[in-house]
Amino acid sequence: MGSGRSSLQATVREFALTLFDAVGFTTPAAPGHAAFVEAWLAAGFHGEMGYLERRHALRSGPLNRPELLAEAKTVIVVAQSYAHSPFPSELASARERGQGGEVYGAMGLIARYARGEDYHHVLWEKLNTLSAWLAQEFPGTQSRGFTDSGPIRERELATRAGLGWQGKHTNLISLSLGNWFFLGALLTTLEIPPDAPFTEHHCGRCTRCLTACPTGALVAPMTLDARRCISYLTIELKGSIPVELRPLMGDHIFGCDDCLAACPWNDKAQVGREMRLGAGEGHVELLALLALLETEAAFKERFKGTPILRTGRAGLRRNVCVALGNMGGPDALAPLQHVAETDPSELVREHALWALAQVLIEKSGDHGTQV
Repeated sequence: MGSGRSSLQATVREFALTLFDAVGFTTPAAPGHAAFVEAWLAAGFHGEMGYLERRHALRSGPLNRPELLAEAKTVIVVAQSYAHSPFPSELASARERGQGGEVYGAMGLIARYARGEDYHHVLWEKLNTLSAWLAQEFPGTQSRGFTDSGPIRERELATRAGLGWQGKHTNLISLSLGNWFFLGALLTTLEIPPDAPFTEHHCGRCTRCLTACPTGALVAPMTLDARRCISYLTIELKGSIPVELRPLMGDHIFGCDDCLAACPWNDKAQVGREMRLGAGEGHVELLALLALLETEAAFKERFKGTPILRTGRAGLRRNVCVALGNMGGPDALAPLQHVAETDPSELVREHALWALAQVLIEKSGDHGTQV
């Protein structure tokens, strides 16, 4: 019996590894960090992400329930790398990269995870393939896949399935993949023996990720104040970016992975096989993008099929204005003035005015005040 169960696990793992870079198995039992999450929510660290609070009770319960998959007996946790080539310059924060035309000129930085196709679509496609294979090989098997798409704590499940440990930057770290990877979970009615959980923590005394954060969002090891996180500010926050944080955002226009880039475990990471993820351009010319974002249609055409659609046109143009305020030179003055006068979004106009003032201050040489 034991040999047969081990054989079942090996068979499923072998096929799953033709799709993903790492695979682990665990049970649908409830996660064990509900108290920590409750304290995190009580501190307000989730900012305007109210769905995290609304889904907390669901995310804290077992996964074999009717709204997910009532008869689930196993969770297959998968990891897909998006590490395709090293970008040494990204190990430095925007403040270290210099301002204006000294290094990059008026260029904006897109987080590495968003440089390819939308990972939700890529992982769902692969999870559906795995689900169909399970149903064919083991008739009667039902499965349901998730990747940032339901009340599931993928990082906790991944640790329990032996894939890695939660680093001080709060993301999962793998001995073989570093931290450049996405997670997905497939609930299945097929009973597969679980893997041993990952119980070691290999960060040691290293605090590179904490010090790499430009805005100080990592307030303690494994504790993120999302309200200060550039990823939150450029993607999740729908309103005005706090004025005091704008200068700290540097050239980031969509997301931020400075803390991930600082992790030394990436030096030993294998290169990802899925070329649809993360293989695109990371730096974009800010003035050209500012002009392209004049219309909703142009925005949707340029970024269709990518995670960047999530910000909406106004959100991305807001972010580009902030980056120009930090990185732009005199050639940004007229375009910013045009945006401040013509953009239909009050949010965008406000950030364009702020950026315009920053460029004027930089041009005048008066660095003693912030507008």
